[in-house]
Amino acid sequence: MAMNTRQFEGKSVVITGAGRGIARQVAIDFATDGAHVAAVDLVPDRAQAVVKEILAVGGAAIPVVCDVRDEASVRTMVREVMGAHRRIDVLVNAAGGYTLGRKTHEMTEADWDMVVDSNLKGTFLCCKHVLPPMMEAGGGRIINFSSNAGRTSSPALGCHYTAAKAGVLGLTRHLAKEYASHKILVNTVAPGPARVERNFEILSDEARARLLADMPLGRFAEPSDLSAVVRFLASDGGQFITGATIDVNGGYVMM
Repeated sequence: MAMNTRQFEGKSVVITGAGRGIARQVAIDFATDGAHVAAVDLVPDRAQAVVKEILAVGGAAIPVVCDVRDEASVRTMVREVMGAHRRIDVLVNAAGGYTLGRKTHEMTEADWDMVVDSNLKGTFLCCKHVLPPMMEAGGGRIINFSSNAGRTSSPALGCHYTAAKAGVLGLTRHLAKEYASHKILVNTVAPGPARVERNFEILSDEARARLLADMPLGRFAEPSDLSAVVRFLASDGGQFITGATIDVNGGYVMM
């Protein structure tokens, strides 16, 4: 559910992976709250679809195609957003890929590279190229997506996913300290199991039922649950929070 407060009126918000799942909801809700959204996705049709949804309800958004694993692509994406919006106030790093079903000793180098590059290197590259305009503007917010896998492990998604998501936690802490003097706040959201496409792609009905039985709050997260936390961290309410990881998992992992 969107907050409908217009609290981000006129703010420029970049959201990677915005074409589906949690990030799609984040994009829609920021736009509903008044932001000018750059919906970034590797797949053009997905980026265009979420922008169409936003424009249909009177929001402001542009689609931007970007492969976050590639520095030239990220550099072009940031230039495109700056050309359209003149500034970047908030960056939400939600893009990331995964592979299924391989034990560590069976994993290919290509699998490792794709997952680590899309989840960790991509987060680094987007931060790297957004930091200079944020410094010039006198501040900003960066919200990175990790996972409960980064807190523990992910048998279903593999050691590469666990390592990449744990790396996001470390990257967040480092950037939070390094850029605090520039009033750039950097935090992580770590989702647990959510009601999104990925759950149905990687888990059988039986596996989802077992997972649900282990959820203390008795349900999977809705995308809106995660979107609310992201927008809190980007809001005035989050102005004294940096270097933190917010676990949004219904008690599935308690740290």
